[in-house]
Amino acid sequence: MKTRRKSPWRDPIVEEIRQNWEKYAKQFDFDLEKICTDLKKRQEETPGPVVSFRANPPTAATPPTAPARPSTHRDT
Repeated sequence: MKTRRKSPWRDPIVEEIRQNWEKYAKQFDFDLEKICTDLKKRQEETPGPVVSFRANPPTAATPPTAPARPSTHRDT
């Protein structure tokens, strides 16, 4: 009996992000120091906060997520 190999599922959003990263990093010859310098410069040029760390209180429409279930795998 022959088994068919499944091709891995590819997420189009992840693919787009990877393509954009490749294009961006190529501008700096994939040099992380140059990339970080550029990102810091862009952050300084951006008015206002780049990221808000304010936590939004949960509402009835968005209840808090349940804690992760403990693993059933045991190392014995």
